[in-house]
Amino acid sequence: MAVPMRSTDFRSIVEPILNEEFDGIYTQRADEWKQVFREQKGIARNYHEEPVLFGFGAAPELPDGAAVTYQSGGVLFLKRYVYKVYGLAFALTKVLVEDGDHIRIGSVYARHLAQSLIETKETLAANVLNRAFNGSYPGGDGVSLVSTAHPIVNGTASNQLTTAAVLSQTSVEQLCIQIRNAVDNNGKRIRLEPKKLVLSPSNVFQGEVILKSVLRSGNANNDINPLVSMKLFSGGQANLSRLTSTTAWWIETDAPEGLKLMMRRGLEKSMEGDFDTDSMRYKSTERYDVGWTDWRGAWGTAGV
Repeated sequence: MAVPMRSTDFRSIVEPILNEEFDGIYTQRADEWKQVFREQKGIARNYHEEPVLFGFGAAPELPDGAAVTYQSGGVLFLKRYVYKVYGLAFALTKVLVEDGDHIRIGSVYARHLAQSLIETKETLAANVLNRAFNGSYPGGDGVSLVSTAHPIVNGTASNQLTTAAVLSQTSVEQLCIQIRNAVDNNGKRIRLEPKKLVLSPSNVFQGEVILKSVLRSGNANNDINPLVSMKLFSGGQANLSRLTSTTAWWIETDAPEGLKLMMRRGLEKSMEGDFDTDSMRYKSTERYDVGWTDWRGAWGTAGV
């Protein structure tokens, strides 16, 4: 049952004296998740399912007069996004409404309510990366987002830095080499491009040095910085403040079906009166799920 905020909770405001109150609202880094996750509209059902297909291998040479060979494609795995509802509410007593103070107090706490919903979405999105190396949080293919054992048709593939390393120009270059050697679900080479460095607040300044130095960073050699000269990171860096590791870092690629937020229903706000208490109740909810379909959208390392 809703426990409404009462006039006694805000005595210093509702008393007929001039007060300036601090509303406790801070500027948040709005929509950090949009730097890395692509929002996609969900379908009108309880879940959204995306089959991940595999195609054909390389075409063999056909000797003169020989019959053509056939190959079969299929579904490698299914990724299911199950929509969940997130919401919060607050209530104000009839006394606050009668005295007209619900307008000021309600508008302040409506912004607090919005911040709570933003925090939920940002945390859920960041946790996809926070748990990227944890096998207890598998994706549709049964392994973690960043793994050395993603199943493909004829074996496994990796999107993890071969040797865990701190964020440096050398380690970023090595992971870019691995991205260049990426294969599809049949083992054919594909051309992925590194798009953005994804960093926690602990690495934001080091990331800026790596991406903006014209010469090699961290040493006195007069060599060019190939990350800059080759214009590899067109998206710069994404700094997500809810990332918890001080050592882990990721590279987002241009794989089209990588990290996603499947939005089933956008933010809805509603207000109604309670018959028993005459208090006013305010509610905001939305329905979505976050995750990933193609692991090739994010490469990374837990660092050291």
